[in-house]
Amino acid sequence: MSVTPFNDLRKLREARAADGPSAQDRLPAGRLTTQQFTRHLSHVVEEQTRLAITRTVGEVDPGEVLDLARRVANLRARYVATALASANGKAPPTKAEIEEMRFMRERIDEMDHALSTVREAIASELITVKNVLAD
Repeated sequence: MSVTPFNDLRKLREARAADGPSAQDRLPAGRLTTQQFTRHLSHVVEEQTRLAITRTVGEVDPGEVLDLARRVANLRARYVATALASANGKAPPTKAEIEEMRFMRERIDEMDHALSTVREAIASELITVKNVLAD
């Protein structure tokens, strides 16, 4: 099914009915309990995520992941150095220094989140790393 902007849900349902469900999206026959449906939904989301990551990312070189970790460590070190440098003066930190530290903290948080996401994807085997065997 192609991605198309739909003006309302009815048109989306009609388009899906015309395409028919893909094999992994098909529900078991009969009625499902809420728990069964949410479990099925979890499996569909996991499989679609796996397929999307495989298509988009492919196999990752270990150096790429290590570079990301180094980048996060360097950002943290720069933040600590900036904080300590601003504490050395007798005057309070300038607005520019505070803005720079806030900007750095936001970058650290974002890069930290990215590293955590990559680590989780590797641990759950959504990402394949060259020369690293699955557990």
